[in-house]
Amino acid sequence: MRVRHLQTHLADQGLVNSSKLSELRNTSVGIDAVFWLRSIQALKDPFADALGGIPPGMFGFVDKELDSFKEWGITPFFIFQGVAPGPQHSMFANRMDAQMDMAWNHLSRGEKSAAQKCFAVSTSRINGDFVYFIFHHLRHRGYECLQAPYFAGAQLAHFAEQNVVQTIFGPPGLLLYGVKSCVIHLNFGQQTFDWVDLDSVLQKWQLTWDEFVDACMLAGTEYCLTYPYLNLSHFQPQQQARFNFDAAVYIIKQAPLINWMQTFPTEDMKNDHVDGYCICKVLVQNSPVYHLGDVAVRPLGAKSNPTGAPPQVPSDFSAIMGNKLPPSLYYLMLNGIISHKLPQALAKGEWTDKSQPLVDTSQFRELLNDLQEYRRVALGLIAQHLHHTFQTKRILCKAYWEPNSIRQAHSTDPKLPAEARVITPEISQGLRWKINGPAVKAEMQRQGVSKVDFKFCLQWHSYEFERDGPLMKGLTDAQPCTFDSDLHSLSALVHFMVLEKLDLISQEDGNATVLSDLLKETPSNLTEPCLTALELMKLGLLNGEPFEAAQPEKPFPEDVKYPIAANLSQPERDRICGKLLLCRVMSLVPMRLRPVMWDSDVDFDLAAFHTLVRALKRTLRQVVEGALAHVLLGDLSNVRILPKGFMCTSPVKDSWPTMPAEFPAFMLPRACMGIVVKYFLEYKGSDLEALKVEMGKRFPCCVQPIEDMKLAFSFWDDLRRCVDSIAESLGAEDTSEEMRKASELLDAQRRRFGL
Repeated sequence: MRVRHLQTHLADQGLVNSSKLSELRNTSVGIDAVFWLRSIQALKDPFADALGGIPPGMFGFVDKELDSFKEWGITPFFIFQGVAPGPQHSMFANRMDAQMDMAWNHLSRGEKSAAQKCFAVSTSRINGDFVYFIFHHLRHRGYECLQAPYFAGAQLAHFAEQNVVQTIFGPPGLLLYGVKSCVIHLNFGQQTFDWVDLDSVLQKWQLTWDEFVDACMLAGTEYCLTYPYLNLSHFQPQQQARFNFDAAVYIIKQAPLINWMQTFPTEDMKNDHVDGYCICKVLVQNSPVYHLGDVAVRPLGAKSNPTGAPPQVPSDFSAIMGNKLPPSLYYLMLNGIISHKLPQALAKGEWTDKSQPLVDTSQFRELLNDLQEYRRVALGLIAQHLHHTFQTKRILCKAYWEPNSIRQAHSTDPKLPAEARVITPEISQGLRWKINGPAVKAEMQRQGVSKVDFKFCLQWHSYEFERDGPLMKGLTDAQPCTFDSDLHSLSALVHFMVLEKLDLISQEDGNATVLSDLLKETPSNLTEPCLTALELMKLGLLNGEPFEAAQPEKPFPEDVKYPIAANLSQPERDRICGKLLLCRVMSLVPMRLRPVMWDSDVDFDLAAFHTLVRALKRTLRQVVEGALAHVLLGDLSNVRILPKGFMCTSPVKDSWPTMPAEFPAFMLPRACMGIVVKYFLEYKGSDLEALKVEMGKRFPCCVQPIEDMKLAFSFWDDLRRCVDSIAESLGAEDTSEEMRKASELLDAQRRRFGL
């Protein structure tokens, strides 16, 4: 839990201790994973959000930190956040639109350094997708990782109390849980670490532990507002104008928290603050954790509080935390088999899209509406194994742009606003796949492959469909899906379920579809980008049309000179839209990147496009999670089949783009290829060697830009094959024609360089 100005005040008061790193040798350290990731300076690439959400050197930078742990003999145990309630007051915080506009305007004027500074203060680099990929990377590397059922901080406090770890690393807000001490900074370069000690803090400030907690709440956390009078100058030492934590310590020593709750300018302000303080206090005292002793998820209690017995859990606790989930679902969460989003929606009855994208377009907002169907599918796959109350759960969708009447509402409210979006899990039988281990092995030998993926499953399905083979038998039976308990059989089952839910295999009878016939011919290393492109096409987003600002009264930054479709002549439209389409499509192909920051161009249109790609891929990943959880909830003993890297997306060394993941992880491709392709399309020379030299200088992060671009050209050609084939039967004539015109631009430039 973050406490306003606590760390600064601890440092000012000389309460941050520094010790030699050698003192942590041969110790196990429980680590708040997100806090740790935020402490790694190299991960703070200002352009990460503009590239699609994750920095180029993500895995390399993390591996360097892991090597430092190993060098110093420190054994880390990473704890990730689970189904934590969203912050009460920063949930829909303004994304500093002015800073964002300034960043794009600086870029348009060639002021890259100024742009980076603006991006750095207005974007979050440690986002949900980033954290997901790092969790599975750490697991693959053999590190202990656990996704807490709820708060990472509370789970760390429990592990410290039970001596699972010898010390913990995280924000100073961990002291709220009564931990004796915590490490707040590791400096491998200077061979030191900083730490704070609870008893020293209490002694210096002459507070009891309860008073310390109350002072922190008055100062403000993400769950309760700062006590309003603390912002007045007469509460500040030496008449400081800005807030100082010492003011909270001062007033809590004058009178208990309950007294201060009686003094507010208005009744509404009083209610808002009191509710926040009550919620915060309950979360500190009763956050549910995974208890090792009885292998159960239940409230932490205040056993770590040296002054009192565990407080009673309030009867309306579920109003804050949501309904308690079954142990089987917590088990899948703890092991990272399912991320927190789907369980959170089922528990709380709400699905929150709280983060405004880097470029807010009307297309992005429409996409979130359109993705509700896939979200219903993912939720339904899990809910089928849960109590019927979860199967009929009303889930209120809340987004950053919606009014307070919706954002502050509950799905159970009798009179929701007419425009409120409410979904329920989709409960459907689905096809009854019967996956036989020897049959999978035989098919892998027939195809000459060593891994189960979408292409393998589509080729196998086509082969069996043509000969009415065993795979096609009994698909509409009443009996549930079956599979032999081995990794390849499990992977094949999940892949088939996902293909079915995406309508690439007919959900009615299991027959092949037009799209599955096309996708099975795509090269294996391009199957996922092609599937993504086809999904974008189904959603009406595979085109070169300029994006539109989400709010007409807030147009795109002026200096960007972003095209407006209505203002373009037909020749301008063909040229501009053709280039936009080429760059967007080819940006779906990942590039080989060095573990350094992206210190090159970024592009406004591609940044907008990749907000769509990111939302779509995250949703497709949730469908995969739903399918895998659905299978495992039927028999939890099958969890043992999964290798540690079953969803790991870090490239296998010397085997790019191969990844350890056994299931579709829908890794974000980043916009890098689109940026390189744009540079290529606008390049004026005709000498290939000169182009290679210029690209090397312009894009130092890219390992082999020309070779990777050739792969992107192949992808463009393959996608065009798909679109042309379905143009008439699926009404994609406009897309086909747009790609034809764009190909003329691309082919002319390729011929100039013999590419």
